[in-house]
Amino acid sequence: MIDKLAAHYREAFSLAYAQDHKDYKWFKTDEGQLFGIKKNKLTEQEDCLLSALYASYDTDTGFRENSSSAERWLNYLYGENDPPFIPSSNSIRCYYFYSKHQIIDKQNFEEAMQGSIPTSTILWISLHKGIIIEENSEPIIDKESYNQWIDTFTSDFFIELHVYIGQLQKMNESLKLKIMAEQRCFETIYKSYSRRKCMTFYEALPILNFDKENLITEHSFSEFLAESLEDGELVQTLNVFFECNLNVSLTAKKLYMHRNSVQYRIEKFIEKTGMDIKHFHEAVAAFLALQYKGHC
Repeated sequence: MIDKLAAHYREAFSLAYAQDHKDYKWFKTDEGQLFGIKKNKLTEQEDCLLSALYASYDTDTGFRENSSSAERWLNYLYGENDPPFIPSSNSIRCYYFYSKHQIIDKQNFEEAMQGSIPTSTILWISLHKGIIIEENSEPIIDKESYNQWIDTFTSDFFIELHVYIGQLQKMNESLKLKIMAEQRCFETIYKSYSRRKCMTFYEALPILNFDKENLITEHSFSEFLAESLEDGELVQTLNVFFECNLNVSLTAKKLYMHRNSVQYRIEKFIEKTGMDIKHFHEAVAAFLALQYKGHC
């Protein structure tokens, strides 16, 4: 639909949101994409129709459901603004949430969410869904604790909350593509597997790998993972580790290495990527990543 609007309005259409572009009427799709159309090119009927289809994005109020920090993130992800961070090797993780019911009490929802994920910024895409951005995230997540707070949110706010936990990502120039790729994966997983209230990217990867839309691309994997798979010795260790059914002692024996050396390589991989390959789902995801990269 966005492409058709762009083709119809031509030079009067823009995706480059800026608050000083007062001559544009701005809208936001359910996916969070911002677009603007020059006011003098919109008829009253067209304005009414677009307002019914999309959320109006008021440049004067700044769409106050988001904080100034969240606004910068939204304009970076869905517009053409510069990133709201200085590129570095620091880590970041995104949590994509969706509720079947509108989240009316957004202030208390945000306070409760930030109590669970303290160093976070919440981006509201609609009254039903959003993205939680956690900076300097811990490499390993406790999935069970997230299941518990989802249950708490469900009972406290009378909503049916679904959460998709993204990968550990680098804060660099490719972050936007990585987040967009994860969001597309979440949309697919939610539509097909809505019975699951909480799922990590690595749990979803085997499902996505067989999806007919071919969602898995080079942007699907974090740079922490991609960099790790450039290490030939580590790749060999991982392949043998998987062949040995995650048995460290047997892996060491086959590689003629000390068990502690194999354990050290595995722990370093886990620490860097956030993939705990000692567990089945994460090991399967790492195996599929190796296959995708042609290392098997």
